[in-house]
Amino acid sequence: MWVPRVRFANLGLELSESDVRVLWKPAVAMMGAALGAVWFCAGARAQGPAQSPQPAQGGAAKAGKEKEESCRISGTVIKLADGTPLKNATVQLSNETDREHTIATRTSADGHFALKNVPAGRYKLTVSRNSYVTAEYGQKKLSDPGAAFTLAAGENRQDLVFKLIPAAVIAGRVFDEDGEPTQRASVMASREVYNEGRRTLSTHGWAETDDQGQFRLFGLAPGRYYVSAAEPGWGQVHGDREFSAESKQEAERAYTKTYYPGTTDPGKASVISVKEGEEVPGTDITLKQVEVFRIRGKVFNQVTHKAGREVELLLIPRGKRLEWEYGSHGGVKKPDGSFEIANVVPGSYVLVAYWPDEGKYYTAQEKVDIAESDLEGITLTIGSGTTIPGRVRWEGKPSLEGDELQVTLEPEMMRFWVGGSARVQNQQYTLKDVNDGEYRVSANGISKDCYLKEIQYGDTRAKDDIITVNKGGGAQLEITISSRGARVQGTVVDKDGLPAAGVWVVAVPDEARRTSFRLFKAQTTDQYGKFDVHGLAPGSYRIFAWAGIEQGEWEDPEFLRPQEAKGELLELRDEDAKAVNLKVIEKKSVGTE
Repeated sequence: MWVPRVRFANLGLELSESDVRVLWKPAVAMMGAALGAVWFCAGARAQGPAQSPQPAQGGAAKAGKEKEESCRISGTVIKLADGTPLKNATVQLSNETDREHTIATRTSADGHFALKNVPAGRYKLTVSRNSYVTAEYGQKKLSDPGAAFTLAAGENRQDLVFKLIPAAVIAGRVFDEDGEPTQRASVMASREVYNEGRRTLSTHGWAETDDQGQFRLFGLAPGRYYVSAAEPGWGQVHGDREFSAESKQEAERAYTKTYYPGTTDPGKASVISVKEGEEVPGTDITLKQVEVFRIRGKVFNQVTHKAGREVELLLIPRGKRLEWEYGSHGGVKKPDGSFEIANVVPGSYVLVAYWPDEGKYYTAQEKVDIAESDLEGITLTIGSGTTIPGRVRWEGKPSLEGDELQVTLEPEMMRFWVGGSARVQNQQYTLKDVNDGEYRVSANGISKDCYLKEIQYGDTRAKDDIITVNKGGGAQLEITISSRGARVQGTVVDKDGLPAAGVWVVAVPDEARRTSFRLFKAQTTDQYGKFDVHGLAPGSYRIFAWAGIEQGEWEDPEFLRPQEAKGELLELRDEDAKAVNLKVIEKKSVGTE
């Protein structure tokens, strides 16, 4: 069974509310789903229902001890420009080892905040407010990752001060080639990021044009953006070609995604740089028309044993992209299950057919390539998919982050879908209704000391965590997890020998293993320049401390090649615990600016 989701953790990205709208708007319109609001719970962890029996002897003493060991954080949030206190700013503590609970509060009229009864631990401390750029503890500049915020038992941190800067705005209009304003066009502000060693675009803002073609992208952090616009695709009606063209040989043209100031090639787009609080007007985009084609075929439904009526179709560009993008969409409306998808730009795609029934999604997919002509005769068969039995083997004592371990399959071609998920019980699990295709396997819920050692699907050992599922499967998926991961800890200092807070410490595996991105382990230093990396698989690593580089940049082979000699070489075995002290490598010495 496939259900949609947004995947963030493996990318190391934090998407804003506007990002979520961008990623999900097409899927929501297509599926009729609705995004729920995200609520932050403030204060102490939720407790269970009240119990009638009196606490056991010594319970009060234990509670008193826990209170003594709990921590307190307080401070003020102000405007950077003039020091004016900011009311209703959200101050949030996130603990990477306890993701089920969030500790948060809002500032009062005088900008003050206080978080009480905070358990000792390693946190991420962020402050956000409407119309301002989110700030993280330990950031020297906005592009920095921020420092981990470490609290010892009973520690009381007072007088923290966060100075927020106003967010930027990019505004403009969208026109067609006749100079007419385009209403309800989707406009996106995107920034370059690294994903699995490659530069790609990630959406950081979204807006929709009004009846005058005007848009306003707000809440942007200072930086460099690519702005693009696309015609509203959902709900459009396309006429049958035999009625809408003078001849079947006549080329069709349609508007496609266009980057400012007016190009379909992102490599030729102009970059818009914005400063804090700046509004950049006049970012007008004229949409471009390109030659487009159609895909025709039929859908059969093996579940109902009828033609695939009421089946939806989605055409998704092949490739690893962070920015939401789709080629086109359509649906099966005719009694014989035939379909036609219009306005397809040449390229390589995955054509997905999906049919919802009683909370389940039955799907089929096909790789298609569009070059210089329409594509005919595509056949998609909706089926119940394959049932995959599975088993988890532990090396060492089982160790979970919470109470549950789940095995998840993520389609390699469509990284925003879940191809199957199952809870592990008594080391067994069953993945149901898994359709044909390539899937990335993950085990969610293991503790920070664990690593995924091996994935075996039938007689095949998975390479880079990817398995291929074919019809008539049923082979067992065996996952081996080790709780004996190695640990590396230490301190990072700057050029003056002082603790380097908020810099990246990265364990980079030897070159032969760098296609398996889960082997890279990254962490930021805390306020004392300390780091503690867990869950490293055995092998050879280089340990680096970098300042001023982008998140994920270390996965780029071109970046790493001149860096090799600067890292501390370590050979790690299971359950190793090693200490290493590092000197930070500054961006200016990296040579990538």
